[in-house]
Amino acid sequence: MGDSQVAAAIEAVSHANVNFTVDLYKVLANEPGNLFFSPLSIQVVLALVFFGAKGDTAKELERGLHLTSDKEVTDTGFNVLMHQLNESENVLLEIANNVYLRTGYEIKEEFRKTADRFLAGVEQLNFAESEQSRKTINDWVETKTHGKIKDIIPQGVLDASTLMVLVNAIYFKGAWMKIFYEDATKPTPFHLLSGTTEDVDMMYLEDHFMYADIPELNSQALMLPYKNWRLNMMVLLPKEVNGLQHLERNLEKFELAQILERMERKEVFVYLPKFKMEYSKSLKDTLKTLGIESMFEPSKANFSGIVDGHYVVSEVLHKAFIEVNENGTEAAAATALIAVGASAPLFPPPPPIIFKADHPFIFFIVDDVTRTILFAGRLAAPSA
Repeated sequence: MGDSQVAAAIEAVSHANVNFTVDLYKVLANEPGNLFFSPLSIQVVLALVFFGAKGDTAKELERGLHLTSDKEVTDTGFNVLMHQLNESENVLLEIANNVYLRTGYEIKEEFRKTADRFLAGVEQLNFAESEQSRKTINDWVETKTHGKIKDIIPQGVLDASTLMVLVNAIYFKGAWMKIFYEDATKPTPFHLLSGTTEDVDMMYLEDHFMYADIPELNSQALMLPYKNWRLNMMVLLPKEVNGLQHLERNLEKFELAQILERMERKEVFVYLPKFKMEYSKSLKDTLKTLGIESMFEPSKANFSGIVDGHYVVSEVLHKAFIEVNENGTEAAAATALIAVGASAPLFPPPPPIIFKADHPFIFFIVDDVTRTILFAGRLAAPSA
């Protein structure tokens, strides 16, 4: 593929990623509380399985993941994206995916090659030895996430009937380009969805950031860059203390590229709570809600591009961790953007913008170069 074709492939994958993120978020957000997941990690594993699927199973995955019908475009897009992200400089970003199949079948060579291009491993396990299989998968995840995510598979999930398990893991550690003042962090009331408040450690920083007012979401959008410039945390903050529901209801209006294009360099007074969260979820029902159903049903699943015989996905497990403090972010999470220098004003500068995240908000960790969302979350209660 030429450079223009590669760029088009990345754009197609990025567009699919943003749409899939919004779809996933809207389903997961029906449950109360904090939320944090990696749409990219989930998307990569399911896209890999898509290449081994046939018939209705493949069609559902293509629709549910918003993939183009041209498999070569999808293949190229994910291959280039995985390599670019894993080569990120000045931050530690590691993305790993594994497909575990029951022993006794030969994995098809074409699927193994596709897995290699996706930087994904394919392994076989004897799930009848459930505890040993569980330990193998959990140890792999714990290693890939530098000890932050343990026991992604709880006891009792695996048994002799298990045929296939998809697991995704992602680790990110990045320092802010502009570090918050540690001595400015102080207890501040945070407005909860219940109408009450709780004190949180609120960080503070005055500086120039990429910022946009988003009237259609009745929200403010702020980009907080990490040290490599391409990864950023985008925070979508409702203008109303109780505005989260309106923001989530209108999330389909969220166009990442449009928001990035509307952003301007502004002086911003930023108040952002320190927080840490761990999120664990079986995505089986979530994916069914998104129309990806047949791969879970023995009479309908078609993975003949992976192995000969009848396979069905038993489970799709996801677990993510994030910690945000004055120095940066450590997580099963990551993001970035380039701030463009502004020329000196010829008139008095406008007053600084107040961005006070003292009520529930949505955040994304974004790669500005490929316009993909690596992580997405909702902070409803910092102490939860």
